[in-house]
Amino acid sequence: MSSSTLSAAQAHALFDILIHHQLYAEIEAFKYPDTIDRYGYPFRKEDGTQTTSPLLQCMLNKFVLRLPGLKTVQFDFWQDKVRAIVAELAAAELSESYDKGAIGARKALATAISSLLEYVARGMLGGWPVGTKKEHKQDEEYDTSKPDDILRAWDNAMHAVVYGNLLEEVFQRTAETEKLEDHTSLVKAAHEYILLNLASFLHHVFVMSPDGQYLLRLLENVHRLVPYYVIKQTLRVGNAATMINGMVRLILTKLSVTAVTNWMGLTNNTNDGMNLLQQIISTVMVWDTGEFQKRAQKLESCREAPSKPVFKAIKTFVYDSRDKHDAARQISLQESKSIVAVILESADPPIDIDTLTEHQHAVAMEYYSNLLSIRDRESLTQVLCKMQPDLLTSALRDLVSAFDPVIRAIHNAVDLSATVTDAENFLTDLIKISKPKKNSQGKVDSRNNSRNPSPSRIGPASAASITDEEGLAQSDIPTVEDYVRLLRKHAPSSHKFFHQVTKHAPDLANEYLEFAKACAAEFRVHDISNSNTGAKDEGEAAAGSMTEPLQALFTSLPSDKQPKLQALLNYHEKHLQQLKLTSHSRLKAIMATSRPATSDGSSKPPPSPHHPRGTTHGPGMYLSRWHSLLDSTLISPATLYGPVRRGWEVKGELDGKGLKTDTLLSHLKNKKSSKATVINIAEGTGDAQEKRERKRDGKEEERTVQAWELMKDGWVGVTRGLEVMGQE
Repeated sequence: MSSSTLSAAQAHALFDILIHHQLYAEIEAFKYPDTIDRYGYPFRKEDGTQTTSPLLQCMLNKFVLRLPGLKTVQFDFWQDKVRAIVAELAAAELSESYDKGAIGARKALATAISSLLEYVARGMLGGWPVGTKKEHKQDEEYDTSKPDDILRAWDNAMHAVVYGNLLEEVFQRTAETEKLEDHTSLVKAAHEYILLNLASFLHHVFVMSPDGQYLLRLLENVHRLVPYYVIKQTLRVGNAATMINGMVRLILTKLSVTAVTNWMGLTNNTNDGMNLLQQIISTVMVWDTGEFQKRAQKLESCREAPSKPVFKAIKTFVYDSRDKHDAARQISLQESKSIVAVILESADPPIDIDTLTEHQHAVAMEYYSNLLSIRDRESLTQVLCKMQPDLLTSALRDLVSAFDPVIRAIHNAVDLSATVTDAENFLTDLIKISKPKKNSQGKVDSRNNSRNPSPSRIGPASAASITDEEGLAQSDIPTVEDYVRLLRKHAPSSHKFFHQVTKHAPDLANEYLEFAKACAAEFRVHDISNSNTGAKDEGEAAAGSMTEPLQALFTSLPSDKQPKLQALLNYHEKHLQQLKLTSHSRLKAIMATSRPATSDGSSKPPPSPHHPRGTTHGPGMYLSRWHSLLDSTLISPATLYGPVRRGWEVKGELDGKGLKTDTLLSHLKNKKSSKATVINIAEGTGDAQEKRERKRDGKEEERTVQAWELMKDGWVGVTRGLEVMGQE
């Protein structure tokens, strides 16, 4: 029987749905150039117009703009430089996943950012639950080997950060010692929770994500090009002003004949080349573009390829206007035709698509995807490296000037050269761990090759996406435990850095402490009547401060629509509870196989018999919310005539080899069946569990859209009242 009011569980589910959909809608809107002009402070907006990005604008002002250093940046920095760069990136019209026939890297990154910011937005609006009056004991002990203790410690630590004085205690203890063991039991247990979830996130990004291995290759290429030795030598300079000037010259000075002649006064050409940062970006893009061009050429000359007019029509369409691209996409959606079919029918002269065979259509689709990837990289290079005037370099110089006092304080307190060495070692290990490992039958050279002078092209240890028929069938997929060990190895470096800053730069540390406390205060529930103190589950009690506004919005719905919405909310709440249980069970599985070393040096327990190689699915409800966005993405039909697909039905974006990238969890059960069975990183489709979860999350996302459509107008009106009109 339906009710005219929402239960606590229903309010919680509705709050989750509304934040989830609105936040991603705001992020997605930035593909249009005029979005930034309706954003609001710190960007100029016409008088009388309301922001179209209330959640993002509010979070930017309440958290980012309060950051020491950044809060001193002038208004012109945002309006004349950042706004222009964002608008140019939007005007470049980077390709859509629908057209590519796969989940693109940009889509993967945008949805990942959205899934993480959801938690910030919900905390900012709803607040962290005040909970019951019974507080945890100050000297309560937590066992870091017990999952229940870890989970309880995290909740108690967050409560103490928001409503207590835990931040002051942590800053004070960090100034005294760099050893985690010297902190309170609560801090150690919360640190363990963060470490395990961060390991799960890294594993998901580089292993489970459809574009993980492609992103890894980009990271590896950038890592290879960064001149770490020169940077470390510059950072060793004792005088802070000289060091800062040297770093700015190293990274931002443009080295070209035109730059020299401009400096001498012989010429006055604005196009004076690229600086080191732009050279790195450009070089990585060139490497990528070269691989896509090779693949496109192979497709043009392959056996039974489409006729030349087909390739010409596709190539012409790639560089057409946004209006033509949008029109073709709409026709494809409405008529259930592939995007290539629409392109060929709208060509001049039109091409009869019925003359294409299934193989030729597949070749044309892949050719179109490759050309889109090439155009994307050309556009990014043009905006970031060749824009005139060079706003990126100018913006970076402004940031360095704004953070000058911060940099000076850190330089005097910390050995920055050693810090860069630690960061370099971490990235080297991260890249190495994220690649498939081979056993004795498929040995990999143990020497680290991530710093070779040119991109490696063969072997799983040297390329992010390949087909190695000799060794890849014997490879082991990286597990969450691998990333846990990575973070345990490098965590002391970060502890040492924070200790040195808080000890030797107390004024700077206090400034960041005040910043952290101001951010934490934004998560408080100010209306005690909405704090749900009597709720059984403090972490998910109704919607906090937003409970009453949501109740009012629900009451304003027509009575015939209320039961439908309540049914959707009941289903979604059950879905969230299932995600929570799954996340907790995976946390327990990881902790069973990756316990931290004890003080007496005893070794960690052997892997669980249920996970002999380690865990392949990590904890974190946000991972499911991330995939719900990816798996519900609309994708062009795979055939000339056919249904529009969803993200869970396809693989990842074409990588630099023209191969489909996807999860590394290939059909491991077929690993020992025959020599012909090869685990292909580029073509892997994940294990059965991953497939089921992708389909489930994609279906749930489509279901929640119905609730979003019912409440969208009223909810957006409420959030627009959050707009920050100026500097606080």
